[in-house]
Amino acid sequence: MRRVLPFLALAAACGGTALPDRVAVLGMDRLSGELLGKEVELPGTDLGAVRGPAAMMMLGISTESARVPDCAMRRKVSGALVARTLPCVSLLGHYAAMDRARQFLLAAGAEALLPAPVLVDESAAPGLRYDARGARVPLALNPGAVTRELARRQLRGLAAVHPEEAEGIALFLGAVAAGDPGYLANSEPGGNPTGELDLSRPLAAGEPASAVLAGALWAWADASGDLTGASRAALAASRALGAGAADPAAVLSLVAAQLDGAERDQACAVFRARLHAVGISACP
Repeated sequence: MRRVLPFLALAAACGGTALPDRVAVLGMDRLSGELLGKEVELPGTDLGAVRGPAAMMMLGISTESARVPDCAMRRKVSGALVARTLPCVSLLGHYAAMDRARQFLLAAGAEALLPAPVLVDESAAPGLRYDARGARVPLALNPGAVTRELARRQLRGLAAVHPEEAEGIALFLGAVAAGDPGYLANSEPGGNPTGELDLSRPLAAGEPASAVLAGALWAWADASGDLTGASRAALAASRALGAGAADPAAVLSLVAAQLDGAERDQACAVFRARLHAVGISACP
């Protein structure tokens, strides 16, 4: 113990035990769905340039003319850092949403992709914006919508062969990240009065395959109570899906094949109910 204490003291003196700074950003509250100020940790991020493991934010409408943001920071009374201008507070909120989506996807077994440049139009009004017809949250600050976009990047190989299946998995992952099967309604002008954006609703005839797949995956994830585990299974199924003919039943069969015993029975029951017992080979 006597030998350990000097090393702990040295680590503390050198900053080895220092916690990351908290940063004040604009974000969506999980419970109310409203936009408000919040404090988050963004480890590994250059705050002034708004770039880090999740993305590289660029100001402009084209990669040729885009420039790096210059966001000066100050420290609040609480000790958290905050940008000195409202546009930078909003820009850091966009980055924080992507960082949260990236962390979720990594926890679900996705690849650690290199950060991509993200163009932001400087003419866009910063901060809290309500669409005249009722949209509450810009897509760039909607955690579920941001996760769906990052998942599309993760699934770009699958999308080249099976676009509907890739879209369905991305739509589902967005719902899990948000913890809300109707997450897209927060960013829909006019709201969602008929519930067509809610993955938990019964699907009408003629719905696209992506909606059928996303709805079946959400119904099973919700019934199992293990949303992250369901996300891992969906991503694993996406990697196992070959270049041949595929449909929602093929993806759901690959998901069910990863399960055993009562877990598989439960998944199969949900999948059969959603697809009306059509063609799920792992669910005899």
